[in-house]
Amino acid sequence: MKKTYILLTGLLIADYAMAKPKPPFEVTEPEATRPRCANYDVNRKPYFGETHLHTGLSFDASTRFVNTRPNQAYDFAKAKGSLTLPDANGAQTVNVVIDRALDWGAVTDHSEFFGEMGVCKDYINSKPEARYSLECQLLNGDNWTYAAIPNNDTQYEFSGLGFQMLVSQGLGPASFNKHLPVCTSSADNREQCDAAEAAVWGEIRQAAEDAYDRTPNCTFTSFNAYEVTSTPSGTTWHRNVIFRNDRVVAKPITAIDMAVEPNPDVQKAPAIFWTFDSNGNSVPPKPENLWNGLDWSCLQGHDTTPGTATRCDVLTIPHNTNIGGGVKAPNGSFLIPPSFYPPGNAALAEQRANWEPLVEIFQVKGSSECRFDPRAQAGVLTTDEFCNFELLDGLGAPSAGVNGNTAPSPSDFSPNAFVRNVWKDGLSLADNYKDAAHPKGINPFKMGVVSGSDAHTGVLGWHPENRTWPGHAGYDDAIPTRSGSATENNTGGYTVAWAEENSRDAIFAAMKRKETYGTSGTRPIVRFFAGWDANMPSDLCAKNFVPYAYQNGVPMGGELDALPKPTNAKKPRFIVAAWKDDMINTPLQQIQIIKGWVDPATQQTYEEVVHVAGDDAAAGDAPGGVDTQCHKLATGYDQLCKVWTDKNFNPKQRAFYYARVLETPVCRWSTDMCQANYGLNPLKPAQCKNTLNQLRASDNPEDRQKAVNGAACCNNETSKFNIVQPVIQERAWTSPIWYEPAQ
Repeated sequence: MKKTYILLTGLLIADYAMAKPKPPFEVTEPEATRPRCANYDVNRKPYFGETHLHTGLSFDASTRFVNTRPNQAYDFAKAKGSLTLPDANGAQTVNVVIDRALDWGAVTDHSEFFGEMGVCKDYINSKPEARYSLECQLLNGDNWTYAAIPNNDTQYEFSGLGFQMLVSQGLGPASFNKHLPVCTSSADNREQCDAAEAAVWGEIRQAAEDAYDRTPNCTFTSFNAYEVTSTPSGTTWHRNVIFRNDRVVAKPITAIDMAVEPNPDVQKAPAIFWTFDSNGNSVPPKPENLWNGLDWSCLQGHDTTPGTATRCDVLTIPHNTNIGGGVKAPNGSFLIPPSFYPPGNAALAEQRANWEPLVEIFQVKGSSECRFDPRAQAGVLTTDEFCNFELLDGLGAPSAGVNGNTAPSPSDFSPNAFVRNVWKDGLSLADNYKDAAHPKGINPFKMGVVSGSDAHTGVLGWHPENRTWPGHAGYDDAIPTRSGSATENNTGGYTVAWAEENSRDAIFAAMKRKETYGTSGTRPIVRFFAGWDANMPSDLCAKNFVPYAYQNGVPMGGELDALPKPTNAKKPRFIVAAWKDDMINTPLQQIQIIKGWVDPATQQTYEEVVHVAGDDAAAGDAPGGVDTQCHKLATGYDQLCKVWTDKNFNPKQRAFYYARVLETPVCRWSTDMCQANYGLNPLKPAQCKNTLNQLRASDNPEDRQKAVNGAACCNNETSKFNIVQPVIQERAWTSPIWYEPAQ
């Protein structure tokens, strides 16, 4: 991190010898190949990273003319090179550069079609009949290239159709995922695709190795990773698979392995899209197949690559719960359950808790924390109006409304489409999984948080809130204000890991213990600790509290009940501190602590949002923080700190607590782009619509093109569909701190 950080937050980093955080991370990388970092800090530092990013090796980037490769994405993240992306015609003319280097990251390309991508991109001298198959023409966009159809909107239609055909064949079936025919039509093709898959996975691994700084300078850490893209009947069960070091699975375990049973040969029998049990209930894919496969291949070491590390280790991170709420039948029952459904038994609950210590709370396709819709003045099991943030008007992967171009109502969403509700559900489910080995039960959803990008352009770690944003899906949204669905997307966020050093072992250990927080795209620094009131003085903000808090409390992601409780302790006490992003310089507005708990008598869950520091402004005040030209009006704070005691604590109730840090209001990227590029001002709604109509009716072709490019500029919080907030409050969410009663 920069020296400005040390000056700004000196109370975080002094007196290393006072306390050593417990436990020290496991070292799987021998010191001969990974010496300790020169700036090793026992009190841990915040390292800003990325857990979700695609390159041109993902099929849905390739169909949109993204040519970025993993090595280029890593160079971009390290501020060592620009990227060239497709423009709205598919020509490679858009050059982008990151505004500041990233500390760590992972490229997570879609793994299911590694073989198809390798064949179609000719990684292995593919046979012509395979290279020019229909699937390869779709993957490569041969029929809608700029050369074939220059400057024609038909490109968009063809690209969309190509994407839909590929997904519907391979990743969309409700009960099964499968390879495309080019990889299954003959034994020769299957062998060819296996070799191509190995070549693509090899390139991804080599790029991660080349990007990893193994010197004591520790300037950048890369992780071997991929995405598992299970999308049963359009609902998102996607997960990112992150490996600890360079010893990884030789063959990726993917969504195809999550199938209920093997599919028939698609050349000889129709593909199976649905299967049902003896009671007539649909049977969705099995995530336990993924975890069992990773356990056998990686943890048990039966199918790993050579590497310098001592053993293979891995975790999975589910994402986009906001469009993973399941598929309902007309009678309201679930044909496909939400991605977070109750495990069938204690063993499955424990397996899920062990494999998925983290969940993605934010990315380009919206916030998954919670949902409050200002149009309905209602939320999904919440009245928290700050949940009106980067909403996505969709229930599933296509992000389409349930009634044509009408937004879903809050009641259309499964509660477990949102992380806060999933956390509450975990509290109420824990008692269902009590047994002799687990007398306190098992909470299957005791997860910390990450934020990510999901950009399909290779822009690893870049989240500009301004007109420079080139969209996240290649030429499909190269001018993102053309459509409401693209304008609705945001630019993604960061995962921040508190670690002793910037190395794979240290960052991975931080993720496993959940000492992480996510942001919506800026880089504030946030600390969050809890302890018992007898051990946590109320004046800690005036002291160098970090060593003391590590000794006498637990950090974000920790478990309060794991601490010895002094006999005179009555209530839990929390200390939360935040410092503004010192490059963007948007002041902080406030810190909130969100508590969730369950009544053990009724198993009813509750939540409360508590303002603890800064200005107690309402969510509806955000537009007043800027004028109509996006000049900042609101004042705020460079840093905030507060010690807070939960005076309503009930030792018999399971609970979680997390901090949410809100910055003062700023104009969203789309507002800046619309004002600067098209003369359309979303902050003046009536004028915006009038100007847009004038541009459309103009005799000047340049004006009419502005109307096309800015077609969604006037969308706002009252829009019937594709809601957009012209003014937003960037934020950070910490991993929760948990409490469970004694047995």
